[in-house]
Amino acid sequence: VNTVSHVLVFFIAAVASISYYAMWAGLGVEYKTTDTTPRVIFWARYLDWVVTGPLILTDLALLSKSDTPTIISLVGNMV
Repeated sequence: VNTVSHVLVFFIAAVASISYYAMWAGLGVEYKTTDTTPRVIFWARYLDWVVTGPLILTDLALLSKSDTPTIISLVGNMV
């Protein structure tokens, strides 16, 4: 069993849980009230996507035993 994969999955879960906790606690939320209809922007969700998306792709590529240039191109195209 690949230890790197376990570490990546741990960081994916940790970042996602911290992000959702921040949204729940109101820390990762922006209230935009300049328009006629007020909006709530959950910027922590987008930060979560930027961080965990490449980690998920890296984990899947490592599980499929892809070579390093393929992993770099996958992650580079996502970001």
